[in-house]
Amino acid sequence: MKPHPKQAATPAVWITLVCILAVIGGIWWWVQQPTIVPVPVVKEEAEKRILLTLANGDVLDLSARQHKIFQSQDATIYASPQGITYSPKGIGVTSWNTLSVPEGRMYSLILADGTYVLLNGKTIVRFKFINAGRNKQLFMDGEAFFRLLPGDSTTLTVHTPVTDINASEAEFSVNSYDRGHVRTILARGTVTLTDQRTTVSLQPGTEGIYNADADFSIRNVNLQSALHWATGSEAPRRVNIKD
Repeated sequence: MKPHPKQAATPAVWITLVCILAVIGGIWWWVQQPTIVPVPVVKEEAEKRILLTLANGDVLDLSARQHKIFQSQDATIYASPQGITYSPKGIGVTSWNTLSVPEGRMYSLILADGTYVLLNGKTIVRFKFINAGRNKQLFMDGEAFFRLLPGDSTTLTVHTPVTDINASEAEFSVNSYDRGHVRTILARGTVTLTDQRTTVSLQPGTEGIYNADADFSIRNVNLQSALHWATGSEAPRRVNIKD
């Protein structure tokens, strides 16, 4: 009997062989690769920047240690490494702006009437470029020092998450890091504290403490020690930012 002639491999067989070899090669390559451990995604440094969010949603980065001038729809803003001041454009600018200072930084804000506000780290202040009428107000969460101009008969109301502070011709600080015990220290002038239950008045050299589970408590304090963070040598100097 004559031997059967060998049949040549069909294209389909070659394609199958190539696919098998490709799969085997891919598995070998994958096994040889080192183990890759995902690196946690670090958030943008936004939490470390000093930011001013305007009423229209624009966000200004004030972290740069240099002098800058920003033009917005409502005001000309003068920024320095120490803080900001501004010149309102018109008398109808009554929308809220938000200044936020991250942990480890301090930054000042000078309101249109000359009120000086020094924000400690992890603090947010919401303010208007112009406060209409005789009662000025702003919102604060964190820690800040306020210096109102002597002879200014208007009242500044500082709203914290749980208390309202009404001040006139005063220098005082407010600390709301612990919302269960919001602290207000008065150095000069007149200040009253209010929550949903009671109202108390402070004398210079005293600290009023809001207690979530009790009435306000008042105690004497050493002003030099208690306000050193805001008035000591390490505090930013108040400068004429427009120069």
